[in-house]
Amino acid sequence: MKKGKVYVMGVDQMVLPLARHFAAEGSIPTVAKLLQRSSVAQALANFPCWTATNWPVIATGAHTGTHGAISWFIHMPDGEDVSSLTSLGINAEFIWEAAERQGLKSAVLHYPGSMPSQLKQGYIIDGNAGPAFGACPFELATAEAYTTARNVESPSLREVKLAPAQGWRGLPTGGPPPLSTPIPVTTKFEEHRQTWHVVVLGGSAGYDRAVICHSQDLSSTVGETGLNQWSRWSRVDFGARQGTVRFKLTGLSLDGKIMKLYRSQIMPLDGFSDPDEIGKELIQVIGPYQEYISQMFNVLGILDYPTCVEEADYQGQWFAKAALYLTQQKGCDLFFCHWHFLDDVNHFHLAQLDPTWLRYDPAEAPKHWDMVRQAYRAVDHMMETLLAGVTEDDYVIMISDHGCSPINRTVFMERFLYDRGFLALKDPNTPKTSFAQDWYDKIDWDKTKAWVHEGVFLDNFNIWIHAKSPKEYDEIQSNLIRELRTWVDPKLNKTPVALALAKRDAELIGLWGDQVGDVIVVLESGYNMGRRDNPVPVDDNKGQVVSGHGRMIPTNETKFGTEKAIFTIAGPGIKKGYERPAGKLGHI
Repeated sequence: MKKGKVYVMGVDQMVLPLARHFAAEGSIPTVAKLLQRSSVAQALANFPCWTATNWPVIATGAHTGTHGAISWFIHMPDGEDVSSLTSLGINAEFIWEAAERQGLKSAVLHYPGSMPSQLKQGYIIDGNAGPAFGACPFELATAEAYTTARNVESPSLREVKLAPAQGWRGLPTGGPPPLSTPIPVTTKFEEHRQTWHVVVLGGSAGYDRAVICHSQDLSSTVGETGLNQWSRWSRVDFGARQGTVRFKLTGLSLDGKIMKLYRSQIMPLDGFSDPDEIGKELIQVIGPYQEYISQMFNVLGILDYPTCVEEADYQGQWFAKAALYLTQQKGCDLFFCHWHFLDDVNHFHLAQLDPTWLRYDPAEAPKHWDMVRQAYRAVDHMMETLLAGVTEDDYVIMISDHGCSPINRTVFMERFLYDRGFLALKDPNTPKTSFAQDWYDKIDWDKTKAWVHEGVFLDNFNIWIHAKSPKEYDEIQSNLIRELRTWVDPKLNKTPVALALAKRDAELIGLWGDQVGDVIVVLESGYNMGRRDNPVPVDDNKGQVVSGHGRMIPTNETKFGTEKAIFTIAGPGIKKGYERPAGKLGHI
């Protein structure tokens, strides 16, 4: 009897309505064919509907209250806070651990919460997959950009000045006078920081390329890039570690007055997998590994959006090739991966193409449609490479952890608690945000009845009660729930809070245990929580992040947005072209 492989391709924040739309218009032909031969469903994400919670749900089959990753950090019994993106605080068994007991071998790539590995056989590669810039514990250096005209503040954006190249060796003759600038390389560890040098060269028409060197010597070249061209990957040393890097020159005026240069994230050649040898082997077979992909540098004005998609496509191809290599050459029965780029894209663009959004502009919508479409095409390309290598005995699952939908209004929970008399501050002029410096020290604990954790802005659906007795606890909890449930947004004449639950009732949405606050707040469709100080507790969404997930009710759906995840499965014995009738059978 033939034994097929199982491929679980996790695409963060992929949603069925947009997949159907792009499939129908012919933009994602591989996914379109996969949908035709799959059984398809929308899946209800566990609350809170975000990465740290729902990838463990998928990989353990356990409710959030059981696996314990309710937020981005898990408070351990010894008082330490550990990242939910590691396996250290996850209480439930992962499916690849259960599979190993049955003699099956798994490979897990860039999957949140999968490291440290508990496997005796099989492979865990980059198992601390955080969505935040600079969060990767394995990287040697975050991505960085260098420009002669910085117009925004960002620690990853460096302003440089081109000047006549002096003291250089090996420069070519002819063309315009070479220009140069030092560029700092900000590394994970201070002792590894370096300064490289860029020289800008050209021909008869003007400046047209940049050469990046370790020193002011062309023989120490790290990479060379022409305008809008990627350099080749290069290996660079940081102390005893070696990593890989490439560059793209995204702006260079012919007169040399304006330059924009992007440097990729620098990932090591080892130390990011368990066992260590498999990471080295994959790099040798597939090419350099890049962990962090986003459109952040597009937002900062350094990269054009297609360049961001090129990076994402590189990562997607790496994942697909790794899946086939690990199953077909290394004997793995199951493969799991997590790909995050689409989540980043949706936050900035999904609302822009949804008429239900507060600031929807039909004239601007086509541009955003194209940007989301390009991201889905990268997903399609990943699946094309994978499906070209699987057999008829294999199972292919495409799944997301949650969806995304427009944010019209922003709730500022600290301001709400302060205005309603639940939160008291020693100084009334203190910003009403848990991101205020020394937040706990600024709280007047003698007068405070309810509070939210310091700095964890993604955790402010979790409200904690400060009481001196059980009776007082019950009174505060009852009063707070009443205030939340009867709170009306004066602009929309709607209640921002869909559910306000006492901890004992949070089991209704899969939450229990010591990570759960005394009152849980689930917001209504179109609302999300903010982290800054604000004069009123609910306001229009004025930020660049126009779409969101997490604190909204998991059943929320708009025309193109939804908090619901996508689930597709194809393989032997699976119904083709079937979609689960949610109205009759419910969501998975």
